[in-house]
Amino acid sequence: MRVMLYDPNRVFSASIRPLLHRRGDIPVEARTAKALVAADAQIDCCLVALEAVSRNRVLTDCKRPVFLITDREDGSVLRKAVSVSAAGIANTHIMPGDLLDAIDRGLLSPPYYDPQLLRAALQPAPLLGEHDALELAHHLTPREDDVLRRIVRGEPTAQMATQMGVSVSTVRSHVQNVLGKLGVNSRLAAIAFAINYGIDTVREQHPQLS
Repeated sequence: MRVMLYDPNRVFSASIRPLLHRRGDIPVEARTAKALVAADAQIDCCLVALEAVSRNRVLTDCKRPVFLITDREDGSVLRKAVSVSAAGIANTHIMPGDLLDAIDRGLLSPPYYDPQLLRAALQPAPLLGEHDALELAHHLTPREDDVLRRIVRGEPTAQMATQMGVSVSTVRSHVQNVLGKLGVNSRLAAIAFAINYGIDTVREQHPQLS
């Protein structure tokens, strides 16, 4: 099997490359993220350090199966793996041999999710008090508040851009700002936050937040 490795910070490649050689696989180093997209039919799969790739598009455009490696232990990284249809994701805390087994399982019957990451993702997020939720909402600008309301209404990005008279990339930037300020990882979680904490009611009672 020919395996393309993309790990600029050498988080996992140094330990897994000898294992690949030992069983007869051929590791190929990718010097840039764009090399993943250019991987030809001779490459069977790509092993990618999650933190080394900042844009989802690079991973979704990759024509070969992608297995993600991360040193993070929070469950939010699973959302990234799901969003790019990765064959799997594993944490570098496991032994190199176990990592190789996890990769094989992910490629044979995707997806494979690291059990520790899966447990972290399934743990319920702690509920905020009303005061804490109010503090988070306070940090939204009027534009971001508008975006949050549109998210709650289920408007897609393109529709938001048209209605707001801005570019799609600007809307995406606003959405990311909203998610970051509310401390959530997805639009769905932002909707839950707005509904659970009655953001509309909060702003009616505290107009200085709008």
